[in-house]
Parts: sequence; structure tokens; C-alpha cells
Amino acid sequence: MANHDVRTVFGPFHRLLADKVQDEETARKQLESGEIWGRKPSWGGSAAVKAFPGSLKGTDRGIEFWSFQAPDTPAGPRIYWRSDGPFVTVDAGSDTARLQVAFVRIRQDVRILVS
Repeated sequence: MANHDVRTVFGPFHRLLADKVQDEETARKQLESGEIWGRKPSWGGSAAVKAFPGSLKGTDRGIEFWSFQAPDTPAGPRIYWRSDGPFVTVDAGSDTARLQVAFVRIRQDVRILVS
């Protein structure tokens, strides 16, 4: 199709609602930016965006998304993105990784501010 970009997506993936990691305020900021964020894991290593493979299940509360970049670890109970690329930015100064995504399902309270 002329004048249309074709982009490969990977997923689906999800993150569950969690008090300190994926709370309402964090979800709102992520929706506004189009990014999922991650910090340095507690056991060390570099900053990484972490998610669970697959769609949200049953009554799980959280967010579901597709990624524009393949994960660094495509299998297992947790999926990670930690390598810089066209859709992943790792800021070593703040120990934060940012992954550009397409959100497909939001099952948690999120207040979007409209100006």
C-alpha cells in the first residue's frame, strides 16, 4: 500500500496492577507517552522493561500491549527489553529503560487529564 508504513509487532505482553511498580499514576504517564518503563532489577544488571508473556487473563487488572521491538528474552515467565534499539531507550543516568508500545487493553483505573 502506497504511503503506509509496515511495522512488525511482538506480543501480546502484559503488566499487572501493582502498588509501587504499575500503579494508576504510572499507568497514566505510560499511556500518555506511549511507553512502558523499567528500572534496574533488584538483583543487579542493567535497566530493563519487564512484562509477562500473553494477554491479561480473566479478571487480571493491568495493561496489555504489543511491542515494536523484539524482547531480549523472548521466552520464560518474564520477558525483558534492555538493549538500546529503534524502540528501546536505556538512560544509564536514571537507570530507566523505555519501550515504545501499542496499548491494546487497559484493565485498571486510570484518570487521563484533559486540558
